[in-house]
Amino acid sequence: MFEKLFDVFSRREPPPANTDIKPLTEEFRNRVLMLLRDTLQYGFRDFLGRLHQKAAYLYGKFGLSGTSAYSSPEDDLLNFFATCSDEHFLDLLELIFRSDLPGITWPDNSLIPGINEFFRIDDLPYHLTGYSMEEFESSFHGTPTTAIRIKEYPQIIRKDSEVVHRKAMEPALKLLNAAEFRHANDEFLKALEDHRKGDYRDCLTKCGSSFESVMKVLCGKNAVPYNEKDTASALLKALLRNGQLEQYWEQPLILIATLRNRLSSSHGAGAQPKVIPEHVATYAVNSTASAILLLCSEFG
Repeated sequence: MFEKLFDVFSRREPPPANTDIKPLTEEFRNRVLMLLRDTLQYGFRDFLGRLHQKAAYLYGKFGLSGTSAYSSPEDDLLNFFATCSDEHFLDLLELIFRSDLPGITWPDNSLIPGINEFFRIDDLPYHLTGYSMEEFESSFHGTPTTAIRIKEYPQIIRKDSEVVHRKAMEPALKLLNAAEFRHANDEFLKALEDHRKGDYRDCLTKCGSSFESVMKVLCGKNAVPYNEKDTASALLKALLRNGQLEQYWEQPLILIATLRNRLSSSHGAGAQPKVIPEHVATYAVNSTASAILLLCSEFG
């Protein structure tokens, strides 16, 4: 019941220093509830009751909305949705996707694109990621089989730049949501999390890992010979030899791996600690998203 309950937006995403963040609009809050109501229909009230139980444990309160006498958990939660801080509203959004949603299947959850559209309509600086899936060995009547389960649930992330996010980050996140890219998706989401936490050296490490994972998948899809232990440089050279991109693309694309090798936590710092500025890590995640899109467009 408490698995990842406390790993929510408000605990994971401290507000950036000296940055004015556009607040959630009343219209956005209303649209989210209307979408949930219209999607769940007759199961809406029951779902609110279950979500209230999770939120009560999360915040350690019987009554979420600040009143000791409320008519029902469902009404208390609806009032909390309308009056809580933006951070807590985004917490509840994440809890929705960690709950049983009657009649809705994952990973193609119809609520996710709707909520992202609401973010876009009101020009709000957030994006809701999809599910990250993984395969595992199972058994059906004694016969070994492979099944798929959820590895990571949808999370709210802040958008750094609207143009970069819409043209690179959002398409890359959507592309990586495919099952074949599940390892690359996990690595890239962790790179974004490291960036948000200010752990910029680890961010560079995971950007490089995600880039390598994508190239291995593309090599496999295009019957390009490679070895699992190949470096990013070897993988990139192999792809370029078997595609239409000119060889001069090697230099800008390999920079992602160079940043990891020179600056990340994948190698020892030696006598002098490596201090990575935020703008370098930001460049790395944006460049990784753009490079993934470019290679997948060419070889996908």
